[in-house]
Amino acid sequence: MTDKLINGDYRIKTGEKALVQCDYTDELFQDAYVLLSARLGKFYPNKNFGSRINELKNEKPLAEYIEAYARQALSELDGVYVKATDVINGAAVFTLKANNTEGQVIIRFGNNL
Repeated sequence: MTDKLINGDYRIKTGEKALVQCDYTDELFQDAYVLLSARLGKFYPNKNFGSRINELKNEKPLAEYIEAYARQALSELDGVYVKATDVINGAAVFTLKANNTEGQVIIRFGNNL
């Protein structure tokens, strides 16, 4: 996904300065971002919300562990699937598929990765 979501409602149109309203697929990618970046068990209303990616230290192969935890976290999000996972410059780059649309979600976890 090359467009940016802004507060879940609008995104910057690629190559332009105009805002366009997000569709359902854009919202799914934003929900995936929130789920993957939240720590599992830290959200008081729902202890099953989030992922365990932050718990990883030096496990090898790191990208495969991250992808497994991402799949686990996204299993609650209907219609969103992890197609590929890469670790680039300390960030997890997820290629996701939702409603026959591919998009990327990039999550920086500080010094953990």
